[in-house]
Amino acid sequence: MIEYYSLYTSSFPDYPLSFEDFCSMTDIENSATVIEEKDGERLAGFAIIGKSNIPVIAVDKAYRNKGIGSVLLERAEEILRKRGVKEISLARGTNSIFQGVPMDNGNEDASEFFRKRGYKESHITYNMDIDTADFEYAHLNIPKPSNIEYRFAEESDKEELLKAVELVVPDWVDMYRECDDEILLAICDGRIAGFEMLNEYGGVFTKNAEKHGCIGCVGTVPEFRKRGIGLDMTARSVQILKDRGCDKVQLLYLVLDKWYGKLGFYITSTQWMGDKRI
Repeated sequence: MIEYYSLYTSSFPDYPLSFEDFCSMTDIENSATVIEEKDGERLAGFAIIGKSNIPVIAVDKAYRNKGIGSVLLERAEEILRKRGVKEISLARGTNSIFQGVPMDNGNEDASEFFRKRGYKESHITYNMDIDTADFEYAHLNIPKPSNIEYRFAEESDKEELLKAVELVVPDWVDMYRECDDEILLAICDGRIAGFEMLNEYGGVFTKNAEKHGCIGCVGTVPEFRKRGIGLDMTARSVQILKDRGCDKVQLLYLVLDKWYGKLGFYITSTQWMGDKRI
């Protein structure tokens, strides 16, 4: 395992993980199939294969541009094809570290590698951070929605919460059903109008010892949109996490980078979302 981890860290320096997080997220020992290329005893590259996705392909910098990445991709696709998979997603899915193909730390041309091999872009996502030192909710120049109160979800909210999530992003329902993080709710006239997860220890891809919180899966129920609820709810969560001692707060896998930028969030990394029918 340490050999895979070492190659991962050298290949993706903008996505640092502890050894424990790498093992937990990829789950290589229990369920992922790993294929590798070696030069003697040295690991030149490897690919991890999920249920219907390819979470990671990593090639040692000394062995790049030698066709190793292409060989790993072809072998991974063949394994998935034999399983009956009809469409392959890059990164996102089981055993994943990334939401999409990382486009940072010298990998800006990574999407072209996959495009040439039949993958088509669905969209681009971003990871963003905000430094909390100078953040003050009270000083923000953003709309403050009226007739909204905020509180953390309780067990009695579960049924209504899941119905609200279903209206916003159905793919999030299982995540909210199994969520162990705190969930902040926006309440309007006794009904759930918005929701988001927050975790004061939830930051990933962190490069130093700062306390790095995380906000995730931000949603506003359709009938309550265009009132500023989502942005205000996120701003309040940043203040909560700051008050709990977080130096930074992270948002992962976003498309609304300019929207969150209004609060002071800035892009830290970019992922290319690609899929291929086989």
